[in-house]
Amino acid sequence: MFVFFAKIAQFHEITKGIPIKRKFANTIKNLYFWKRLQTAEQLPRTPARTVTTYITIYSPLGFDCEDFLHYADIPTLTLYGYTKSDEEDCWFFMREGISTTLYMVRREADAYELHIDNLAAYDDLRLFPYMADTLAKYLGAEISDIDEGQSIYDTFDEEWVEEIISEEVAMLKGTLTVVPRYYLSLPLAEASYVSQESLYEFGVSLHSSTPRIYGYLQYMMRHNLLPSGEFTGELPDEECVEVDIPQHVPIGRVKSWQLDGCETYETYSHEDMQHLLALAREHHEGRQLHGVVLNDIGTLYHEGVGVPTDGKQAIYWFGKALEAGDKLYAPTNMGDLYRKGCEPVKPSLKEALAAYRKSTDPYAHYRIGQSYEEGWCDTPDLAEAMRWYRLAADEGHHLAIKRLKKEEQ
Repeated sequence: MFVFFAKIAQFHEITKGIPIKRKFANTIKNLYFWKRLQTAEQLPRTPARTVTTYITIYSPLGFDCEDFLHYADIPTLTLYGYTKSDEEDCWFFMREGISTTLYMVRREADAYELHIDNLAAYDDLRLFPYMADTLAKYLGAEISDIDEGQSIYDTFDEEWVEEIISEEVAMLKGTLTVVPRYYLSLPLAEASYVSQESLYEFGVSLHSSTPRIYGYLQYMMRHNLLPSGEFTGELPDEECVEVDIPQHVPIGRVKSWQLDGCETYETYSHEDMQHLLALAREHHEGRQLHGVVLNDIGTLYHEGVGVPTDGKQAIYWFGKALEAGDKLYAPTNMGDLYRKGCEPVKPSLKEALAAYRKSTDPYAHYRIGQSYEEGWCDTPDLAEAMRWYRLAADEGHHLAIKRLKKEEQ
């Protein structure tokens, strides 16, 4: 059991007014510190590390947004909004096609703060130290939150990103065991929140793994699928409550590879499996599901996660996912299933190639190149194989890059 300090009264005050930071800039620190109180007792962490998502800079210089954007020279970074009060100015930024939440520069007198949402896109979290460093140089000042002997890049490194995501997901789990909504701090869409119901739509629960919860939240934010609105329900009267943070207990895992060749695993809990199978039954009864969810159902049968391995069922659900618009994961998984076989489905390179051709995945493009080089369905065609390898390499796939280097040698 973790001791989870939920400042219920403060939460009620914030949610009653909807925590839209670009409208209620004065609630930013309150919401931030409320979150830190909740998180403080949840996870063990090294005292020497700084786990925070904002920095402070003291400078008498003014801030001109257009001038800063030109100075920063960050592709696709644009101003999203601006608010001003008697006490402070707030500028909100995002990167087109990348950001799922906002950056915020807040100025009060000579104090500047740069904030980022703890559930920001991974690429935005990785950019945060550069944004902070650039803002400090633009203002001609030093960042006050950095430990002596450390650079901004040492402090906000990849380990920091992982800790931030882990802590925020743990805090989200704890929050949703106490109150029905978890509001984002710096959302693109006003008053966006996460609920157990919104997670369920994607076969995700509070017992899901951190990567699974974070990944689906990113998908929901990127496609504007999170619910939004003011909270008007009842809340507990207690100032602090003790909560069991739901734990993830895996019953199976699925291996995948990133573009750079790094092996990763997605693990499924018993609750994930139950949710997905329940959604499958509801789909048979007419409920519309997102393609990525239908793909996950297919994955259960393909990999035998909580159910017997069944290639026929997997093909059925991958096909449904493709029909529902999943042109990335489902056709690639279907291609792999046909390429290797999965009882009672026998290997078929012809069917594998047909599936890969429907995919937008760089990995699928590499496999198409392989099919031409090896002559899966016809006479080998090295020139056509190289064309597909170049496409996959341009998209960053490591196997295609490796194959092209071999050809050059």
